Amino acid sequence: MKTGSKDFSVKDVSNQILSEIESIQDLKDITVNKLMSIKGIGKTKAIELISAIELGRRVYLKKEKTCKKIKNPEDTFLHLENKLLHKNKEHFYVIYLDTKSNIIETKLLFVGGLNECIIDIREIFKHAHLLSAHSFICVHNHPSGDVTPSKSDDINTIELIKIGKLQKILLRDHIIIGNGKYYSYYENGKYMF
Repeated sequence: MKTGSKDFSVKDVSNQILSEIESIQDLKDITVNKLMSIKGIGKTKAIELISAIELGRRVYLKKEKTCKKIKNPEDTFLHLENKLLHKNKEHFYVIYLDTKSNIIETKLLFVGGLNECIIDIREIFKHAHLLSAHSFICVHNHPSGDVTPSKSDDINTIELIKIGKLQKILLRDHIIIGNGKYYSYYENGKYMF
């Protein structure tokens, strides 16, 4: 914050910011416009604060594992955990693999709402064909932190398995991430892969 303004001390402005949020963690979602609506904060100070918050977020994050090969569900979790950390909407990634389980590409294909992400199965397989992928792994987050699969997750997984078998581009796993943990359909033996 450095300084306050002509009419407000730095302490007053800081207290006003804190009164606009429920908890300190909510600062990660605050916008420049929201900050500028607080008396004593102009555009420059708002941008500086957003920059400081982002720097703090990046320092806090664990070093991302640079995976080149997926050997098990934990590798998948570590590969995408930081990308899905603190997201307040569902994000659906697909990791495309070659015949030796090396990562060809990791793609964010869909972003949904708080508790659902509508996926287009054709889009998943389109990229698989374009990348000449042998198999793929689907990964998405549950912003609630509860990694229990939803009915929609089950339906999508069954469809992906069926179509994958027909097209000979197999779904290797579907992983749900939330609050530092994951659920793997493969590990839990929920469906035959």
